[in-house]
Amino acid sequence: MAPTDIAKLQEHLAQHPSIKLITREDPDFEAVRACFVKRPAKPSAIARPQSAEDVQALVRYCVGNGVDFNVRAGGHDCAGRSQVHDALTIDLRDLHHVRISDDKTTASVGGGILFRELTKALGEEDLVTPVGTIASVGYVGWAILGGYGPFSTSYGLGADQIVGAKLVDAKGELIDASEELLKGIRGGGGIFGVIVELTVKVYPLKELLTSLLVFKSGDLVKDWTTYTQGFEDLVAKGDFPTTLSLQPFGIEFPGAGKVLAVGATWSSPDHEEGRKWIDKIASELGVCVMNSPAPMSLNAYCEANEKMVAHGSYGRAHTLSFKRFTPKMSEILGRHTELLPGGGIAFCVHMLRAPAASEQSVFGARVQHQMLELISLTPDETLEARGNDWALAVKKDLLEQEPENILESSFVPLLGEDDANYKKVYGPHYETLVRLKKKYDPENVFRHAVPKILG
Repeated sequence: MAPTDIAKLQEHLAQHPSIKLITREDPDFEAVRACFVKRPAKPSAIARPQSAEDVQALVRYCVGNGVDFNVRAGGHDCAGRSQVHDALTIDLRDLHHVRISDDKTTASVGGGILFRELTKALGEEDLVTPVGTIASVGYVGWAILGGYGPFSTSYGLGADQIVGAKLVDAKGELIDASEELLKGIRGGGGIFGVIVELTVKVYPLKELLTSLLVFKSGDLVKDWTTYTQGFEDLVAKGDFPTTLSLQPFGIEFPGAGKVLAVGATWSSPDHEEGRKWIDKIASELGVCVMNSPAPMSLNAYCEANEKMVAHGSYGRAHTLSFKRFTPKMSEILGRHTELLPGGGIAFCVHMLRAPAASEQSVFGARVQHQMLELISLTPDETLEARGNDWALAVKKDLLEQEPENILESSFVPLLGEDDANYKKVYGPHYETLVRLKKKYDPENVFRHAVPKILG
């Protein structure tokens, strides 16, 4: 937007005084635009709507005046797509309400709500809904593109929780999503409009049982092999509880060096049984040197994990999904743990076990699998290139040495537009997604939304 265009927008917004507009000249601009990943892209201005009506006004103005715009929720997109240079950012973070149904089975939440706000509000009623692990992540952006996390094995993905949605469409109309449109939203993201509210399932649970397991370092290939093959053996026995989620990391800890660590979460009120299972993992799947299971609210869990990440990081994430841990897979993961560049760069593996087949969503990976998150993000700018090279080397080794074990579908939020093949990501649902996009946004008004299906 040119200065004259911003002046016209400011004049128009005099009719909508509740909308906050922050321009590049505003002393708060940099703080407001800051995202998890640093990128040179700088919006021309940032609009902070306070209601669905404000969003309608902004979309109508942008469409009617040819103003390029992008929509931001949490700002955690790991390929830096939360901002578009010289475009107007419609920042939804002031839309963060939570309304719990009388029967406490669903909650309607604002389109810009963060994990910390959602988990706090639900926790006050001893309720949870599946979320990820970092408190500052935007819930809606996470859920509509799939949503892996510690509840994926017990309640399903974030997308599976969505039972209703309100969105502002390409005409600036506020609509309730039909069942047809909800299918596209569950996995297809915000490409049909600005989602100002989701209604999602919630569940009774006061506290998780959590523990960080750290296994003795030394021979990391052996450590990974022992852990992963032990895990596969437990799963094969058929009694591995869905309430236990295990998230292994290849990571470097100060004072401990490069290690295999596992985040364990038990999402059932039977903490005695949870301790037995976590202790079983610690004692049977390697030489565990740290294991302290403790009850924790979901909000406290997300806030604790928040302290482990660095905002304003350089780089991006990479990903691929695979069917199961094999000896070759374990060797590759162990070897690349040894090659971690430092600076907080790491990788972790998210599990999706016994997933429910779903024709009510377009999410692609509906088989039991593991999703590898290569976190080549660091606050040290000098390590950005090394971190990216390391992540690409991990992917290259896995694709070349384990091709039959790799799924074609990948997790969209961890892909960039340079490595996203959406036909493969969405598989049989791709044509459905394209059809819905052409029906609900034929002019591609929301062209900066992820995934970029059209043009």
